[in-house]
Amino acid sequence: MPELGLDPEQRELADLERLISDALAKLRDGLEAAAGDAEVPAIDPEYMNRWLETARRLSVQVSNDLPPQLEPEAVAEIRKIIINLLDGLEHVDETQPLDAIDQFFVGSEAVRHIIRDALDEHVGVRDDDARRLVAYLREALPRVTQADQARLAGMSTRHLQRLAKEGGPPPRQLVLAARLVKLLRYVWNPEGVIAWFYRERTELDGHAPIDIAGDSGFEPRLLRLARRGRAQYGA
Repeated sequence: MPELGLDPEQRELADLERLISDALAKLRDGLEAAAGDAEVPAIDPEYMNRWLETARRLSVQVSNDLPPQLEPEAVAEIRKIIINLLDGLEHVDETQPLDAIDQFFVGSEAVRHIIRDALDEHVGVRDDDARRLVAYLREALPRVTQADQARLAGMSTRHLQRLAKEGGPPPRQLVLAARLVKLLRYVWNPEGVIAWFYRERTELDGHAPIDIAGDSGFEPRLLRLARRGRAQYGA
């Protein structure tokens, strides 16, 4: 049953994350059943070969099914992980097969988290709908003034108010601001989110995010910084 409230792009990401999660759960359950209750698992080699082949097929399927809305950086990172996983599955030490299995689970979970991050960055509205993006900022930052919201979006307060009423194609910085706020609100309250934009960062060559948000060259670094902050604080 499709999840309520997800736009088509979100649903693609959610479906892929669910596919990975369900497949990993089945692989774990099957492995535990094959190992039994022994303290040192002795898994039948024929079963192990079938398990490894299933893991290979899953890795290839995920690589082939990556949705087009994923950022190129995320796609590159996922495919690098999958290449390493496939290499590990092809060169299993027969005396220690569980090492390869552990590596497969760790790598697959890393891929799932990248997809989860991409899903979390979607604000639940179309990126070409300025009215809804402005409404999202207002909803996500309820105690933040319109002037501060407008600065995040790289425009005047009057321009923000006009987009809220009339809609239209949104400036790129408005789209970026909504994505960053979606990530940051997992960690901080509205005042903390605003403060994040005004702190100078060595990762941004000494700039504060607010000062370079309009520079498309910094966009990947801003998103990476916001993702790292969420991971660091356990959100």
